[in-house]
Amino acid sequence: MSKKICFKCQKSFTINNQSTSHFELKCSECGGQAFFYSHRFRPPKATEDKRWQVVKFLYDNGFKYQHISINEPDRHGILRFTNFARYPEKMIDALEFVETYKNQAMK
Repeated sequence: MSKKICFKCQKSFTINNQSTSHFELKCSECGGQAFFYSHRFRPPKATEDKRWQVVKFLYDNGFKYQHISINEPDRHGILRFTNFARYPEKMIDALEFVETYKNQAMK
């Protein structure tokens, strides 16, 4: 299962990604363009406009709530996976997130 989201309606819908092409997603509410997202995405409430602006900003910069790895140097200076990054909920944090993890953005 995956999700489709509509930025206009600020809603998320669970979909069966085996039967729906993410290139043809339409919003169930307004009929406008919907976007394919990972099942990990936890949408804000429709009334949380600022959080939806963050979601849109992240989407526009290639972050669709896919796993983002945090890699830190070990004692030899070799980068090793340590954890997954948490997605930001505030725009100021989203700006830093995009800059920090831009090499992991989806093209």
